[in-house]
Amino acid sequence: MKANIKLMLSLLTPVGLLTLLRNVITKMTGNPLFPTPPVSMADMTVLGDTFQAEIEKALDGSRAAKLRRDEVARQVQATLQQTADYVRIQCLGNAAKLAESGFPLAKKREPVGVPGVSKNMMARITKRDNELELRWRSVHGAHGYQIWMTANDPNVAADWQPIGYTTRVSHLVTELESFKAYWFCVSAIGAAGEGRKCDPAMGRAA
Repeated sequence: MKANIKLMLSLLTPVGLLTLLRNVITKMTGNPLFPTPPVSMADMTVLGDTFQAEIEKALDGSRAAKLRRDEVARQVQATLQQTADYVRIQCLGNAAKLAESGFPLAKKREPVGVPGVSKNMMARITKRDNELELRWRSVHGAHGYQIWMTANDPNVAADWQPIGYTTRVSHLVTELESFKAYWFCVSAIGAAGEGRKCDPAMGRAA
């Protein structure tokens, strides 16, 4: 998987935005990896000085000063966005080269293996007869859950039967015999396959 830059400029405070701008200027000035940036480092330095001055003026709390600071902040965001796009083209996903730009690198997504085992399986009666509501904990990496049931010994693997699939962490089981003991469990299903069944829970419908 190719590396990339993490921007999220709209989430940065003015000071954080200025810090990023200064870091990019420091890293890219005279750097042979980036010979023709869309905005020169000299112009970015002038913009950074202007931005710093507006940040300091806005400390007095006046609305006019804050509006001027925010206007310059938008210029800084646009400049950084242009520069980041240029850096991406120059580096073509090479993490070492991207790191030379001064921009932070996006965290690589780690592949999620077979989902783990759900916990806290519960089978609760509802306000209606012959029903039980099942609930369990979500599992990281699961896109859904296979629901299993047995009315026999839960330790006998062959007696478990699949009774449904859901993308939620709850399921309503209907048409059960009143006061009969049923055992339930779920197995999480993800892109890499199906995980192990969770510890079973017993329930009796009214």
